[in-house]
Amino acid sequence: MVEKMNESLSKEREEQIILAARKVFAHYGFSKTTMEDISSEVEMGKASLYYYFPTKENLFQAAIKHEQDEFIKKANCLFQKQTSAGEKLKIYVDERLKFFNDLVNLGTLSFNAVHDRHAIFLKMYESFAEKEIGIINNIIKEGKSRGEFISNVPKCYAELLIHLLQGLRLRSIKSITGSEMDPKIYRELRSEMMMTIDMLIKAIQINKKINKE
Repeated sequence: MVEKMNESLSKEREEQIILAARKVFAHYGFSKTTMEDISSEVEMGKASLYYYFPTKENLFQAAIKHEQDEFIKKANCLFQKQTSAGEKLKIYVDERLKFFNDLVNLGTLSFNAVHDRHAIFLKMYESFAEKEIGIINNIIKEGKSRGEFISNVPKCYAELLIHLLQGLRLRSIKSITGSEMDPKIYRELRSEMMMTIDMLIKAIQINKKINKE
């Protein structure tokens, strides 16, 4: 019983540290953040902080994973809606942008991966991209099973979509000076992303028409 209570308290403390780290990383960025900044935010000694997370990299990984899990959980909830696969793709793209705009650490991960070339960024970037591709792949396959789409290579379309969205967002991130995206840039980015998903859906539907002919 005592061990379970201690384990529960430890998990709770770890959660508090991760939430504090997310806030600090979002404010200062990975490079400028120190473990002292995070220990101060969570109001605990650095020695105690190092007990839970030996390095800043470990803590950043935990913060990103925490945000990724939130995103995946929300994405899965969206797909419970009784709507077409095409509409689900549009919802995913729109909600993805909103979520990334709120979660600064996750939203700037691709920028860090490309420019810092840090192994920690590249690994997390590639891992999350695979998760996203898996989600899109499943939606396209669902559309095919319903007769909405005809595609023998759903994963190729999924990879193409994620790569295009990543590229559009990366270009926009370069123009951000603070921690938040300017509303005008956000609107322009959203418009481009929705055009992108519309073109992809039409491409699959065009393939469907060609196959019928």
